[in-house]
Amino acid sequence: MKISRGVAEAILFAAAEQCKTDIKSIRARDRRRFVVEARQLITGVLIAGKWHTQEIADFLTNDVKGNHTNVVHYHKCHKRDMEMYDYYRLSFEQLMSCHDDNTGEFIEKKGKLIDIDIYMNLKTKYDNLVVKHNDLKLSHESTRIKADKLKRQITKLWN
Repeated sequence: MKISRGVAEAILFAAAEQCKTDIKSIRARDRRRFVVEARQLITGVLIAGKWHTQEIADFLTNDVKGNHTNVVHYHKCHKRDMEMYDYYRLSFEQLMSCHDDNTGEFIEKKGKLIDIDIYMNLKTKYDNLVVKHNDLKLSHESTRIKADKLKRQITKLWN
């Protein structure tokens, strides 16, 4: 079934929120990464929702007629990012959860409808990364201290 225009507008709003941008920037020719990423997410959802590339191009632009080749490029990048980035895949899955029955709730919560299992999995990954980061900081600090000690010893030998 084809996604309605109202759902597409809710997805546009939510993608802008998720990517920390605004609808005006998405529909303009802004090339900053987070704006392009919002366009990619919207394109992925709308193509999955049976929209044609020209319809998406017209939806994503302020011009009278959008360029469908941009949409083809966004979709190609969308597929690549889906394979490479967990955060991107989760953003896409959140946007895909929008449908005619929940657009109001979706806009109200700014596109942040997320399953508790996904949230807990992300939180666990985040906590593990924090632990690894702290371990690396300690390791780096001890290496720096040892290097400074060696420098002092070498300096004493030469003097």
